[in-house]
Amino acid sequence: MTAYAAELARAADAEPPLSEREDRDGTRPAIAAVIERLAARTEPALAACIRRSREEWDQADSLSVIDGELADEVSALRRRLTQRAQPGWPVARRAVALEGLLVLDAAVALVRLFERRLAPLLRLRLRSATPDLLPEGRPFLDLGQALHEVAEAWR
Repeated sequence: MTAYAAELARAADAEPPLSEREDRDGTRPAIAAVIERLAARTEPALAACIRRSREEWDQADSLSVIDGELADEVSALRRRLTQRAQPGWPVARRAVALEGLLVLDAAVALVRLFERRLAPLLRLRLRSATPDLLPEGRPFLDLGQALHEVAEAWR
């Protein structure tokens, strides 16, 4: 562990910080692209699922956002980020990779949470003081828009 800490300290002293515009290996745009795909799939799927659930309650659990293709894309990006987070890469690039892993895992976890637990969230909303599920035509929990904002921040 001491050798690892020493290597980190040497690397931190030896290299200048990586600015957002110096991302020559395309890590930030790759993260943004996957998060954007999650957002683009979440928005219509969530709105359609909420609309269906108003007529047929058993449809509240029918939300499906992450298909096999998107899961493969997420896995490939995770492998790439994990590899770039290892010692041997410049410290600033490792930091971007670690941040990317955290953001990607959080985004996927939120989407999976919605896929698995939308019905209880809808029931709670319907029992609240403001039971509208699609206020102004948007889902009351607008995960798609939140993911679009995260993707934009990574561009």
